[in-house]
Amino acid sequence: MKKILYILLGLILLVVIGIGALVTFVNPNQFKPLLTEQVKKMTGRDLVINGDINWRFFPTLGLSVGETEFRNPKGFAEPNLVQFKQADLSVSVLPLLSQHLDIGEMRLDGAHVFVQTLANGHTNLDGLMAKKAEAETTTTKNTITNHDQKAQWKVSVAGIKLVNASADVRNDQTKMVAQLNHVNFTLDSFQPQTWTKATFNVQGHVNALTFSAQGSTDLNLAANYKNVKLKALSATMSMIDGNLDIKNAQLGLDQFTLGQWSNVTFSVDGKVPNLNFDTHGVAKMKLAPDHNVITVQGLKITNDLVGKMLPRPTINLVVDADATYDISQKLALISQVTINANGTKVAGSGSYLAAAIPDIRFALSSDNIDVDSWLPTKSVATNNNTAKAAAAMNSPANTNFNTKTDISTQEPDLSALKNIDLAGMIAIKQLTVDNADIANVKVVTSIKQGIATINRFEANLYGGKVTGSASIDVNSTLPRYHLKNTVSNVDLLPLLKAVANNKLLAGKANITTDLRGHGLSEANIRHNIVGSIKVNVSDGSVYGVNIPDLLRNAKAKLKGEAEAETDTAKKTDFSALTATLKLDHGIAATDNFHLASPLIAIVGQGKTSLVNESIDLMINSEIVASGKGLDKIKGIAVPIHVTGTWQQPKYNLNIKDLFKNNAELESKAKKEINRGLEKLFGDKAKDDNIKNVADKLLKGLFN
Repeated sequence: MKKILYILLGLILLVVIGIGALVTFVNPNQFKPLLTEQVKKMTGRDLVINGDINWRFFPTLGLSVGETEFRNPKGFAEPNLVQFKQADLSVSVLPLLSQHLDIGEMRLDGAHVFVQTLANGHTNLDGLMAKKAEAETTTTKNTITNHDQKAQWKVSVAGIKLVNASADVRNDQTKMVAQLNHVNFTLDSFQPQTWTKATFNVQGHVNALTFSAQGSTDLNLAANYKNVKLKALSATMSMIDGNLDIKNAQLGLDQFTLGQWSNVTFSVDGKVPNLNFDTHGVAKMKLAPDHNVITVQGLKITNDLVGKMLPRPTINLVVDADATYDISQKLALISQVTINANGTKVAGSGSYLAAAIPDIRFALSSDNIDVDSWLPTKSVATNNNTAKAAAAMNSPANTNFNTKTDISTQEPDLSALKNIDLAGMIAIKQLTVDNADIANVKVVTSIKQGIATINRFEANLYGGKVTGSASIDVNSTLPRYHLKNTVSNVDLLPLLKAVANNKLLAGKANITTDLRGHGLSEANIRHNIVGSIKVNVSDGSVYGVNIPDLLRNAKAKLKGEAEAETDTAKKTDFSALTATLKLDHGIAATDNFHLASPLIAIVGQGKTSLVNESIDLMINSEIVASGKGLDKIKGIAVPIHVTGTWQQPKYNLNIKDLFKNNAELESKAKKEINRGLEKLFGDKAKDDNIKNVADKLLKGLFN
């Protein structure tokens, strides 16, 4: 028993003597020049150790390093890139005898990091890696050259603990300021090829956004310290600014190894004004061994959206995609993406090149898109002023263009078009817009330098086809636009019924449009649009008026007969309708309106206001065929004045012009009137006073 006690006492005495010898013969401050020299070689920067390096004996043998600073180059807002108040290092004793500083754990207290990007793009991180590579090359050469010289001290670190650290990140180009505080990080151990646990928590803000985050993972460093494996990564975050409130964001990763697939899960629960969102998703991800290409497969993001800003009370938006991202080229390639919003599906592929002006390419397709179902319901004005305006426009006496309707003057914000380079194509089998059914839509479009262009548009529309092109230039105060299209053989009645609830015109339409203007608000479009629309409608009908009936009634009036009652539908059939509309400063005018049918021929001219939708059109109708009780007025031109509005046009027979334009009718009418006066007054009809009264009546009728 005594021998055992003697042995223990001897060991204790040996340890005490060893510690005493260590303190006496090994001065830790001799490491200062070594550390500063090595840092200078590796980075080109100065390491300043203001405090002493002291031995620490409790709770373990180690070193304590006082205030230390790692300098920035000149020209930055703060002098130090990294600084800390206190560093405690636990040290293994025996390796010191072979000049190996084996640090078991490094504890940094009050560490602070400052990173700045100047307005010219330079940062205080520039050059560090280049210097490090140069220093490693030099060290290798010196090791070979000085192989027989005295061995140098070796330094290694086994673990790290950050306590109450902080960081400032500034970007003078983007005016971004990020501050991290209360940063705590713990690494249980730091041995290559050994799994160890790391935990962290941090608080901070980026400009007006405030956030907090915490998480943990197991990691395993490669033998050369260049690669790392992860498993069981879990992180949570919350953030808030003036508009955005992320209550809970979570990220999970089962494992990460270079060149192998990782399963990723994520979720975000938050809100912005008038919108709550719950987003969650899964994906498989892989980072190439060269650290350059990230591959994503099976990405599925589900968004449940609720809010007043949505076109529907709730929207379920699901995105599925496969993609790759080349880090060196900053190029994302989306091999396939599918977007499903409440049953509306769009699929396709694309690419995104990150640059000062992002470059986007895409190809999208869909079987069915109903645009109307995503737009707010149009409200119908019912106030007194609108009712009065409508009544005024519907009055036959109203032929001026001064009545104003309530139209929007708000210009859309298209400034984003200046900061994007985009090109792509869209194909839609069935499209519903403004109640119109459009099939086989194909669009080729591009945006560059503030000019958005539809290079080619084609679609099938109610038995016919539409082709065209368009452009919008937003580089001026008001955006400028140019539209050209051709409508071929389109069935007009169902189109007008769907788009405008208008059943006034039927037939096969061929329309050529060439329009341009500035301003995209409804008011500016109506006021500033210029150009022409050429219309050719064949085998059609004009509903709401039966011109042969009007002519028969005119014939009856000439004979002093009552207008005949008819059950005939109020429509006028025609074989061809042609016109050229010229649009200029809120007015659409035509001087070559022509309608031809086997029974009648109609020509006309007039104008309509694009602002208040009133009509002032004079058309002349002439019977060109016999039969149906119109033989006696064949060849007679009958003027019809069209007034009212687009929705409620009114047709009136102009009796005065009827007689003015037809001398034979005027002569016959005068004879009939004189004959009627003779029957009424007998011989007194030849009296001068009665003749004067009769002449005044005739002048009032024919003039």
